[in-house]
Amino acid sequence: MPIRTLVGPNVATLLKQAQLVIGADAVILHVRRIRTPDGTLFEVAAADPVSAARGGVAARSTPTAALEMIVPAQPARGPLIVALVGATGSGKTTTVAKLATHPRVFGSRRVGLLCLDTFRIGAIDQLRTYAQIAQLPFDVAYGSEDLERARGKFADCDVILVDTPGRSPRQKNDRASAGGLLEALAPQEVHLVIPAGTAPRLARMMVREARTPRVTHLLVTKCDEAPDENGVFDLAVDQALPIRWTTDGQDVPFDLASADEAMLAIRISRQSDHGGYREAVA
Repeated sequence: MPIRTLVGPNVATLLKQAQLVIGADAVILHVRRIRTPDGTLFEVAAADPVSAARGGVAARSTPTAALEMIVPAQPARGPLIVALVGATGSGKTTTVAKLATHPRVFGSRRVGLLCLDTFRIGAIDQLRTYAQIAQLPFDVAYGSEDLERARGKFADCDVILVDTPGRSPRQKNDRASAGGLLEALAPQEVHLVIPAGTAPRLARMMVREARTPRVTHLLVTKCDEAPDENGVFDLAVDQALPIRWTTDGQDVPFDLASADEAMLAIRISRQSDHGGYREAVA
């Protein structure tokens, strides 16, 4: 079978198409971003393993499954529900869009987007626009009565990403309302989104206040705005909270990366300075 080149607006859809056309063992030769007068498109080149091996291209290729390098495990039953929580302006909505469409996160898994942010003007439209561009299922929940409808809409999804309202830690009533909806959703993971340049005292307060539902991970955003700041990574070690993802720009989906390198640097520093540390596994 010759190399197949697929072009479209959504990487996850293109990866799924590659598997449908070629088979589950499809080998991805490259994923490229293409800028056109009508917007950004993506090009995925794929082939079967035999064709990919011809001409020495196998060493430069990547099996589809290997693209899922910074993704949590799928639960045995039901969808994986991942919620992002944090203060206004921390980058939650953009990060949800990156996670939903990045080829190295959920790959060919079907992702749905659920918006709980009914407080911020334009929040629903922003996430709905991302969903429309990526051709992903989308819904909004204003209250607990909307959750059952949303579950039905996402019945065929492997992953549900939940965007939550970004409220001040002092606005406890709003936090309690969103927290109640999240408790009803019972997400397997709750990522507290904190910009890299956040003052250590404020970051610690965010962790202390954001415990409904229980925070399972930290997620560091805007690393490009504070490239030398390691306070949030230090905090993750202190609180035994893993960090899986970081972001370093506004480009959806590619300004997203694994936190492994940054966390490794902190662990090495802790070993040198203190001779030990508590390690959290993402």
